[in-house]
Amino acid sequence: MKVAFPVKENKGLTSVIDEHFGVANNFLIVDIETRDFEFKENQKLASEGSTCKAGVFKKKDQVEAVVTKCMGDGANRNLTSSNIKVYQAQKNTILENLDLFEKDKLKLFHIFDFCQIKKNKKEGGCGHH
Repeated sequence: MKVAFPVKENKGLTSVIDEHFGVANNFLIVDIETRDFEFKENQKLASEGSTCKAGVFKKKDQVEAVVTKCMGDGANRNLTSSNIKVYQAQKNTILENLDLFEKDKLKLFHIFDFCQIKKNKKEGGCGHH
């Protein structure tokens, strides 16, 4: 199974997860069985108007799940319509969240977790909208 994480820079499994999926510059796609990973640029950021609603993974990427701290509803709909599950990150690094994922301790995103619902950090949101 391959899991994708939004990241600012490639530091392998010790990479810090980017605060927001839709505007992340890069993704680290990790094979959870082998711990091999691929660093991938977010190609959708170059397209005007796509940002948070970016559908960034193709079938060849074989991504089955995403772990992120914050995500908008449009991105979530695009991913779930492609049968990609979206989990909420609980820790800062990929490795910490991979460990939780493997122990089935990450929860799936719920409609109330999306950025549009909580627009500022005081309300518990990411502050990106």
